[in-house]
Amino acid sequence: MVDVIHVHEDDWGMRNLYPIAVRAAVERDIADAADAGERNRDPSGFGWTDMYVTQPPEQGYADVGLTLAAAEAVLTPILPRVRNFNATVFSAMGRSTPDPCGAYEDEAWCFGLGPHCYVKLDEQDDLVGGVWFDINTDDPDAIDRLRRAILAIDALVPSMIADYFLKFSGAVSEEGSIERYFTLLAEQRAYAEQAMLEYRAIHQDADRAPGMLRKLLSTFGLRS
Repeated sequence: MVDVIHVHEDDWGMRNLYPIAVRAAVERDIADAADAGERNRDPSGFGWTDMYVTQPPEQGYADVGLTLAAAEAVLTPILPRVRNFNATVFSAMGRSTPDPCGAYEDEAWCFGLGPHCYVKLDEQDDLVGGVWFDINTDDPDAIDRLRRAILAIDALVPSMIADYFLKFSGAVSEEGSIERYFTLLAEQRAYAEQAMLEYRAIHQDADRAPGMLRKLLSTFGLRS
């Protein structure tokens, strides 16, 4: 079991679960974010000229009474709770120097195996304010655990997946939806791996950390 999960700040709230009742509002926001991403993309292909701030729906899990205790009860048999959760810039990851703008939690409601597979609950008093997650591995056990964790939350409150990276939305219980989503995740990981190899071959960039390259290339694509 890991003692801390440390993620990049840009991953915060990009892959979410929401109550299915707010699906229309969430899908509008995903579409607006995708449109802004294309409209503001830097000509170089890396980065944007303006930033879009995602708009959470007006209602969430707290509004339907989902408690942290209830969520913990269904998640801990699947993913162990990890109380230390950090979100920072790349330069602060794996180093003792803290990120002055980073988030450091020592009583986090996070359940996972590491930064490659976790579910994070944002708290609102004793209720769940939000649910977000990430998966960045081909390990079948980790993938199965995340899938079961999503289904466990859906059993408490009918939910939808909202992934801003993949521009995906879908009800968890909708036939074929979760299978389609996990297929897209696998395709994204495979693309990022191939793009990283091609980028390093073109630029002979052997010094940059592979994990950082995978993240950048899965987000922006390959530009020679």
